[in-house]
Amino acid sequence: MGGKNSSLGNSENSRISALPGDFPSREFSCAASFQAMSAAGISGILELLLELEENFSSCLARIDALIIKPLLQAEPQDPKEKENFQLFVLLNDRFQTLWNFTEENSRMLRGKSQSENSGCIQDFYILWKGEVFLSLYIQYFVTFANFVVVRGLEQAAGSRSDAWRLHRAVLKEFLRDFTSESSLALALHSALHKPLREHIQGYLRILALLREQLRQGSERDVVATVEQEFGKLESFISQVLDEAVVTKELWKSLGCKFTDVLCVPERRLLEDSRNLPIASGAARSERLLLFDDVLVLIQGNSFQSFDLKLVWVDENCGEKSAPGVHSLRITTPEETFVLSTKDPQTKAVWRWKLEQAVRQALNGKRDFPLWGRSGEGSEAPARRFFSYGFRTEGRLRGATYEGEWLWGKPHGKGTLKWRDGRNHVGDFREGLEHGFGICLVPRRSEDRYDCYKCHWYQGRMRGYGICEYGNDLVYKGYFKDNARQGFGILENFSAEHPFRYTGHWENDKKSGYGVWDDKERGERYIGMWLDDHRHGEGIVVTQSGLCYQRTFHAGKMVGSGILLLEDDSVYEGNFTEDLTFVGKGKLSLAAGSALRGTLGTRGGLSPEPRREPHQLGLKEFPVEKRWTGILEQFLEFLHSGCKEEMEESFTGFHIQSSKELRKSQEYLFCQRGSEEFSWKIEEILEDLPEHQELESLRSYLEKALGSSLHPLGKLLRALTAAFRATYAGLGANRHLRAMARDEVTFCSREIWEFYRGLLRVALERKGRAPSEDVDPSAGKGPSLVLPLILPGFYPELSMLYMLQHQRQDELYCQGIVELSLFPDIQLLEFLDVQKHLWPLKDLTLTSNQRRSLIKDKCFLSATECLQKLITTVDPREKLEIVRRTCEELERAVSRRLPMDDLLPLLVFVVSRAKIQHLGAEIHLIRDLMDPTNQGGMLDFLLTTLESCYEHIQRIRLHPKENSHSS
Repeated sequence: MGGKNSSLGNSENSRISALPGDFPSREFSCAASFQAMSAAGISGILELLLELEENFSSCLARIDALIIKPLLQAEPQDPKEKENFQLFVLLNDRFQTLWNFTEENSRMLRGKSQSENSGCIQDFYILWKGEVFLSLYIQYFVTFANFVVVRGLEQAAGSRSDAWRLHRAVLKEFLRDFTSESSLALALHSALHKPLREHIQGYLRILALLREQLRQGSERDVVATVEQEFGKLESFISQVLDEAVVTKELWKSLGCKFTDVLCVPERRLLEDSRNLPIASGAARSERLLLFDDVLVLIQGNSFQSFDLKLVWVDENCGEKSAPGVHSLRITTPEETFVLSTKDPQTKAVWRWKLEQAVRQALNGKRDFPLWGRSGEGSEAPARRFFSYGFRTEGRLRGATYEGEWLWGKPHGKGTLKWRDGRNHVGDFREGLEHGFGICLVPRRSEDRYDCYKCHWYQGRMRGYGICEYGNDLVYKGYFKDNARQGFGILENFSAEHPFRYTGHWENDKKSGYGVWDDKERGERYIGMWLDDHRHGEGIVVTQSGLCYQRTFHAGKMVGSGILLLEDDSVYEGNFTEDLTFVGKGKLSLAAGSALRGTLGTRGGLSPEPRREPHQLGLKEFPVEKRWTGILEQFLEFLHSGCKEEMEESFTGFHIQSSKELRKSQEYLFCQRGSEEFSWKIEEILEDLPEHQELESLRSYLEKALGSSLHPLGKLLRALTAAFRATYAGLGANRHLRAMARDEVTFCSREIWEFYRGLLRVALERKGRAPSEDVDPSAGKGPSLVLPLILPGFYPELSMLYMLQHQRQDELYCQGIVELSLFPDIQLLEFLDVQKHLWPLKDLTLTSNQRRSLIKDKCFLSATECLQKLITTVDPREKLEIVRRTCEELERAVSRRLPMDDLLPLLVFVVSRAKIQHLGAEIHLIRDLMDPTNQGGMLDFLLTTLESCYEHIQRIRLHPKENSHSS
């Protein structure tokens, strides 16, 4: 174990790893000022340094041979003494490293002394190896002090091994040089540290001589700096040894009960309340011990230990102290207590020592020198990062928290783990979960977890969250006080009974308006709920196409209802859950007659006028009351003044800094994609008032609504998700078309009002009232928004219109097929288009010549223009296409067309354009067109197009006309 070839790679002691400040550069140049200096003076100092190193090396060799090697051979058998022996092994390692370093430097000096160019400042390796010197000495003395604390020298002196007895006589003679005391332990103490301390003093003398030889300048400053650092090292060693002796005496006085638990080789006593009186609370008999890593409070036969990394010191106790009492408040994760002194000076000393001890514990190293100026005046930070296991009673008992702290409580980002497997990762505030977090909860008797990715408020789930339960259920929606509350989607992905509920919740139960998809039964319920049961008005749509509306009570149908059959027959009365008619009722046939009576009797058949397909839910579910749970979150955000934390919780997750939270970034019903613009709420409110001109506003709204990060875009995505849940798939029933139409127009109004609310907050922040700004879009807001949001609703909405007008479109398609049999000229003749409107320059040509000239492409530009009707979803653009089509017709005939001439020409163009589902297109345009266009020219042109559509439906060619055309 001994020997000079021991490894140099031992790491520095982790308890005290401080090194001095900046050392000068290793490179020195022999400038002209050195050349003018007495070379003999520098050379003489080098010789002194060589002599110092050689004597020191010889001393180390004697210590190694007479003390260290015999002690290493005397390995004890007692387990406790074995621990101390391993500490001595480490001390030997430090010793050998220092000895090897000294030998290396001696060889370097001997080489320099034999060189003709010696005498330069760069020959003094103690200048450019200063950091290495200090590091090696610090490591050695810290390890030596640890050995002293655990009374290792006393154990070594009492060793009875043969190896020790063989060297006892020589050793006693050798130790006389170090102490005149008879105590062998004291002599060992001196022998293992006194030569090294004296060697450092020798370095200081050498540096002082060298500094005196140099003139004023940078080289002299370099030497002075190194001299100062070696002076700090000497002070550091004195303090380390003093602390070790004081700490050792403390362990001797406390007894085994405390020392067995508290005694750690690296631990140092910094202050004792018996030396500097201070008491905790009213118990004046308590003893307070401040170590470099813990604060210990002793009362009787028990004690409490507080890790300094989680100790906060505050001189403002928040309460009035008694006269003549000066107090400090100590805050820890599970306990807060007050320390009291009788005079302000003692309080100031304790506060300073506590602050410095906490700061150094957080830094993981002691000051250099200890309690020196390097740490003076700097307080421990209030925010910290640490791991702690809770022990006392409370909701956190048995839990371990790792993360950020503030004044004794989890505050910031962290991880909380319980012994039962619960795990919470996220944001904390004042000891409670607050902000975004992910919580894992193990399920009983199952090897699965419930995962809650949610926003939290004062320890409870509140706001938007995603919960993935271990039983294949997934909930996406809002919470309040740990219960599902407001709007949310619950979906079951299990193969046994898959379902999906989209709607409102109250206290963890389905209550209010909601949509239930039962995929196993193939039906959808749209209506009211209470306590997880269908309760109130409801609509049921089945996979077979049947649709009925009933009143429900606690999940059971009550009273009469309306049953809509696939052939447009309508039954009004009572019926069972398997749709069997019971009691009195009325069956209105699609052909226009009705049958009234009671089941089992023959009722009378009476004629009735044919009516449009029945539309459900308009009175029972006012559009303003359908999705209040979505809108309430956004209104709360506005009422808060658009606070950023409110925006995070009303829908979606913001980017989190930790890796675990970034994995769970998800917005309501959409994943975060790449965004071209930054949509931080502060930037939004700053920028919003700048977009008040109509075109600028339209452009801004288009970008905002297209973003999953902007509050307007978030609201749109929530509303479109609810819309699809209602009308997609099974909900694609023509009897729900009016409900869907009203919902789309309502969404445009609400989004517009939300935008105006954002604008109002933005203006208030700038000190401007909303009325000060002229609103160019006053009265047109919803019409401005509708075309921008319509793409999100269009697939489901257009399908409902197609189903509503399916029969008319079938008749229209039949008419188109028959008209397509005509060549252009014959079709113009068939439609009674006046010949002066035909697109021919010479009307004297024969029919065959005409056909050859125009090549069946009459009014081609108008036809191509009308075909663009299906390329956009914007009602404004669709109307504009109809207008341009009419303009193309007038351009082709070079004149304005009255209605009598326009209608047959437009029928010609419509027949050639062959637009599918034209009836659905026309009615969708009319329902969603800007109200300002009603009664105007665009409305008139749309009516003309509708007349063409109806005219084509009625076209039925006679057989002779069919044969003639063929």
